[in-house]
Amino acid sequence: MSIPPQEHRHAARIGAGTGVPLEVWTLRLDEAGGRDLDHASIARLLPQQWEISEWWAQGVTVAYEQIIGRRVVGQSCDGDFAVSASRTVPGDPDSVRDRWDGFMSPERREELGLTEPRLTDTATWRYWRAPVDDGTRLSVNITAKDEGRCTLGLEHKGIETAEGREVWKTAWKRVLTDFAALTDFTTFDQENR
Repeated sequence: MSIPPQEHRHAARIGAGTGVPLEVWTLRLDEAGGRDLDHASIARLLPQQWEISEWWAQGVTVAYEQIIGRRVVGQSCDGDFAVSASRTVPGDPDSVRDRWDGFMSPERREELGLTEPRLTDTATWRYWRAPVDDGTRLSVNITAKDEGRCTLGLEHKGIETAEGREVWKTAWKRVLTDFAALTDFTTFDQENR
């Protein structure tokens, strides 16, 4: 099922960010044969043909694929679904990950179907990753945002259905709300994509 470009949930954001209305991007891509191209080809075509950054090209490509009915909200170009959510919390990356790791007790992981987590670091990121019993993957990514605060971003990928995505979306909102409440964090929601 396709939707009119002007009714797409990110039409205004894309228009403001690119300087070109989503209706025009849709027409341009249709005229360039976009309906016969895969995701990567569309995303490459946009900056080659028009002045648009690669970042905005990805956003336009996803919106275009949703408009023409190739995918629905939350669906990847591979056909599976993902959930993402984030919170801004006080602390440095190490302390935030330590608090998250403590919060994600064996009992909570069992309730969510998570296996033993793997913790890794880079110079600027802290990661907490765990496979899920259903074959999906969870990654919690933590980085410094500004003085004394971090962004804790959760990505759950490989979900098979839109209905499954909604179930996980609800679960992760609850988990993040509980984490914020238990750790007395001031939170700033950044909505799911």
